[in-house]
Amino acid sequence: MGRKRLLIKRIDNPCSRQIAYSKRGKGILKKATELSTLCGADVALLMFSPTGRLTSYTHKGRVSQIVKLTVWSLSVFLLYFRHLDNEEALERKPCELNRKKYEAQEKMWSYSPDVSNIYLIAEAQHHQQFVTKAIQRIEKLKKTKLLEKETSPSL
Repeated sequence: MGRKRLLIKRIDNPCSRQIAYSKRGKGILKKATELSTLCGADVALLMFSPTGRLTSYTHKGRVSQIVKLTVWSLSVFLLYFRHLDNEEALERKPCELNRKKYEAQEKMWSYSPDVSNIYLIAEAQHHQQFVTKAIQRIEKLKKTKLLEKETSPSL
C-alpha cells in the first residue's frame, strides 16, 4: 500500500500549515545535512517560516562565513521591512541600507587602515585627521572623567 499523492497547494488551516512547515522543514534540513556529509558539498540553506522566523543551515566549509553574514543581513533587512507598508519606501530602502552599510565599512576601515595600501597623500591626510579627531575626543572624555572623579566625594 503506497502513500496517498498530495495535491501541492497552499494549506488553508493555519495550524495545519504550521505543522506541515515544521515537519517538511526538518526533512529539508536532514537532506541538506546528508548531502553535505555524503558528497562533501558546501551546503547552505535559508528558510523563512510563515511568521518570518529564520532557519539556517551551513555545512562547515567555504561558504559558512559568507552565509552567516548573509543570514545576519537578511534578518536585519526583514525586521526593518516588516514595519513598512509603503511600496515606494520599500523600493528606496535597499539603496539606503547599502549606503549605510558602505558608510559603516568605511568607518571601520578608518579605524584600522592597511597602511601598505595608502598610495595618495590626500588619503593619508584623511586617516591622520580621523585618528587626530578620535584622540581629541578620547582626551576630552578623559578630562571629563577626571573632573567627575575629583568633584565626587570619595567613599
